[in-house]
Amino acid sequence: MEVEQRISDIKKRLQATTPGVWRACYAENEQFRPDCPEEDPCVESENGQFIAQTTYDTLSTTCRPTMYADAEFIAHAKEDIRFCLSS
Repeated sequence: MEVEQRISDIKKRLQATTPGVWRACYAENEQFRPDCPEEDPCVESENGQFIAQTTYDTLSTTCRPTMYADAEFIAHAKEDIRFCLSS
């Protein structure tokens, strides 16, 4: 029963997220380019609505290389979770 409840909770959280496909990009030019360290990557919906941003700062345990991977992970999380739940 615990597994079924957990899956139900995951589905509810998934349904409550901002609709549509998400993508990782740069806030200013909407291009995800890990070789350009001037801009922190963000996650947006397919219509450009801001979802989240991964940022490198002195307070964070995140280092610059992993913040790109973090943004990609967040951007693909909805579709990845949906895929896992359909298996």
